Amino acid sequence: MSGFLNGSQPSMLDPSNTTYRIRRADWERDAPALQAIRRQVFVREQQVPEALEWDGLDTEAVHVIAEGADGEPLGTARLLPSGQIGRMAVLAAHRRQGIGRALLLELVRSAGADALPDLFLNAQTHALPFYARLGFAPEGEAFDEAGIPHRRMHLADAGQLQAADLAQRLLGASAGPLRLDSLHAQSDAASRLAAQAQTELLVITPNLEPALYDRRPVLDAMTRLAVARRGRLPVRVLLADAEAPTKRGHRLIELSRRLSSAIALRCLPEELADAAEPCLIADECGYALRRVSAPDSLVVDFADGARASQLRRRFEQLWQQSDLHPGLRRLYL
Repeated sequence: MSGFLNGSQPSMLDPSNTTYRIRRADWERDAPALQAIRRQVFVREQQVPEALEWDGLDTEAVHVIAEGADGEPLGTARLLPSGQIGRMAVLAAHRRQGIGRALLLELVRSAGADALPDLFLNAQTHALPFYARLGFAPEGEAFDEAGIPHRRMHLADAGQLQAADLAQRLLGASAGPLRLDSLHAQSDAASRLAAQAQTELLVITPNLEPALYDRRPVLDAMTRLAVARRGRLPVRVLLADAEAPTKRGHRLIELSRRLSSAIALRCLPEELADAAEPCLIADECGYALRRVSAPDSLVVDFADGARASQLRRRFEQLWQQSDLHPGLRRLYL
């Protein structure tokens, strides 16, 4: 028997809800909590026979659990070595808060980390739209499982699932690193971090990467901070090469000309430029980091204060050793 969705209708995430966390569970330790959730949702609500619910596969599965602020178990799901996602269940009182989506995303991340095969699931037919919004595509005909109509679905568009993950993240609240390989996803992440910043945006960049920093959402966020916190220099940017963006007419340079008391650009010394990993730091709690070892990827986390503070300290050290490029100096005359 394959997995079931919880008994609620599919819904979009309520981004204002940050009262739960998702973690990888340990079956030996967490079995009582996981079993209690599944027994309530499947056995009692959906009338699934106990013999079908406990199929003997739990000891070999990856399990995730959603917990409330007080540690109360709210939902669970599992992933088998075959790549099958299932047993997704959320207690009735906690549905329509995005927990099902968060559980699914955590399992997909686990599958990627463990190099599991292509992902698939058996979805209750009423839940097909929910999974389709997350990149799953139906295949084959509907079939009956434990008296409930199901249909097989496979993960066809991981980018769609990744976009859903980004869309639900809140600065200072949504913890957990996410690796982004596509330029579109990287641009989206930078925009979302900048848009949620309330006090400060710090940037280290080789050349003011246009795909990240010459886009309207980021420029609007910087303008908002500049106006709200004028005189406090809430936006500071360190770049390695000022020649190319200056000649190209990068809009961030033009913005710094108009709001020079709140947006400052400096150039890194040549001897430090190669070792300075590009990053965006938002409010000292969220960051986007391009590692030297993986220059085509961006690692983002919306709520890792320790790492963001570390990056900020490095930024301050570099800022003290940097200066205006001759091509930028005229902007501040």
